[in-house]
Amino acid sequence: MNRPSSFVSSPSSFVLRFEELSNNAWPALQTMQYDGWTLRFANGVSKRTNSVSLLYPSTPNPEEKTNFCEQCYLSQNITPCFKITPAAEPADMDQRLYSRGYFIHSIISFQTMDISRIQPEPLHEIHIETELKPGWIEDFIWMNEFEPARTSTYMDIMKQIRLQKCLISLKRDHQTIGVGLGILEDGFIGLFDIVVDKNYRNSGLGYLIVENILRWGRNNGAEKAYLQVLNDNSPAISLYKKMGFNEVYQYWYRMKR
Repeated sequence: MNRPSSFVSSPSSFVLRFEELSNNAWPALQTMQYDGWTLRFANGVSKRTNSVSLLYPSTPNPEEKTNFCEQCYLSQNITPCFKITPAAEPADMDQRLYSRGYFIHSIISFQTMDISRIQPEPLHEIHIETELKPGWIEDFIWMNEFEPARTSTYMDIMKQIRLQKCLISLKRDHQTIGVGLGILEDGFIGLFDIVVDKNYRNSGLGYLIVENILRWGRNNGAEKAYLQVLNDNSPAISLYKKMGFNEVYQYWYRMKR
């Protein structure tokens, strides 16, 4: 499978800034800089933190660099994975990976929204923390039906965030039924990990969580919001479109077969 036909072309500098924002918002546990490429490692938890970002000009032979990256990930028992954006350097890297047997694993829509006109009205009755607590991660893990063994890695990732953040919990009958994370940087509020308990989905709770993150961001100086969503997640895309988000570009991950 080659580049998706829905590839969105955006100025490289524009894409680069959004990629920097999202990488800062969700850091890896270990990062290596390799001549314009950024190798991120986090015990194999999520492609976002266990892939190579090709964001800056590159000079050495791409094939030699790819070989090096593959060995780095394989030595950590992590499947080699490359993140391809419209800003990827070199420009033909997507085709090179395809020729090496890398397949497209996920296609992501990067979307933004202007929130400068959102009024700083009182928030709905929802619990907001600005410091990490183990209970939030635990709720996130069980609502996603992840292995409990991932808890410590997610906790370690969250501890690496150096930016202002809000952690939202939506409760009913003293039980958490939804969580969401907002990360603030440079006038942007990034939305991450919006999850609603599967027993309470399709009832408007996702909208409520997002709305509260946006208002928190606006109250703290944000003028724009961004998020990343799988392009085949129709319910989430419909929700975000309804709220006013628009796609800026797409990116995808290529993984070794």
